[in-house]
Amino acid sequence: MNDVLPFPLPPRVPPVEPEVLASAVFIFGEYLDRVRADLPPPDDTAEDDDSAPRQPEIDTKAVLDLFAEELGTSVPVTLALFLRVTALFRLLSQSPSLARFALEPDGPNALSETALLAAARLDLPVKRTGKEGTADFDPRAFRAALTRE
Repeated sequence: MNDVLPFPLPPRVPPVEPEVLASAVFIFGEYLDRVRADLPPPDDTAEDDDSAPRQPEIDTKAVLDLFAEELGTSVPVTLALFLRVTALFRLLSQSPSLARFALEPDGPNALSETALLAAARLDLPVKRTGKEGTADFDPRAFRAALTRE
């Protein structure tokens, strides 16, 4: 009876309000900054060919708790925000050209209103692998949403 049943992930992540997503993106960015600050400095003597900077390990529960506490969202909305925010960060980190489209042209590295609207509303299917699931935006659909006039 003490077994924790896994929270069933929906086949698609429901849309969220763009303003709430903007707040969640800000909170997640601050969380990542704190986690990166706690990373040990890179070992210059290591013989790894990995020249890419190490990515911080994301504590899903900590981020979900942050969203729920800071935004006062329900469990389904908190989960939808987490999946949309992490999918957005993965997409933009993997595609610098798409990230340039998504940023405000004259702003201080802030996402444009169009990018937030796309991230809040675009279809976001959940892919399951075993007991875990992940959600990723279609880069072509995201780019089309950004360049639509």
